[in-house]
Amino acid sequence: MEFYEVVNKRRSIRQFEAREIPREVLERILDAGLKAPSSNRQRRWELVTLTDKALIRNFAQIIRPYPCRITEPKTPQQEMFKIAYPRQRSMIEESACVILPFFKQKYPMTEDKNGYGLMDYGAAWALVENMLLAATAEGLGSVVHIPVKKEPEGIQAFLKIPDGWYLPTLVVLGYASPDAEVPVQVKATVENKVHWNTW
Repeated sequence: MEFYEVVNKRRSIRQFEAREIPREVLERILDAGLKAPSSNRQRRWELVTLTDKALIRNFAQIIRPYPCRITEPKTPQQEMFKIAYPRQRSMIEESACVILPFFKQKYPMTEDKNGYGLMDYGAAWALVENMLLAATAEGLGSVVHIPVKKEPEGIQAFLKIPDGWYLPTLVVLGYASPDAEVPVQVKATVENKVHWNTW
């Protein structure tokens, strides 16, 4: 698939077929992630990759589904809430693979003096975006889930993650269900979002 086609096709998919992803496909996706730029060329990443279905189902119990009281969405954001909130757990349960991209946190995220705390965090998201695009190129659906509330501690305990490692998001992969619901995207174009040389 040509690069710009991949960029335009990438969407957040939260419903998956009961189908395994071949190991070689996952390795290409993981390798694409690991090619991302990193802070000070350190590449302080460790990717925990879950493919065992029983393990994934057990892991999913850490993630809370959120109730959504919106019945008739009036905005793209409300439509996304209606689709996404109730599926936070089920999308993981249905997935064929969950990748947890941990990074070593050298500086505190709240570092106000010089912003260094954002360096490793930003690099982790570059890694994630590479994997999302690679998954699209491989014909897979993907979505991220950012751990909130008690989820980070639950994940750390479940997977026995050592202290000092930070998890910005889960990358959830699978073959998209033919009837997967996808919200309308907010229009973001060069014409309406780009400022040239000044605000």
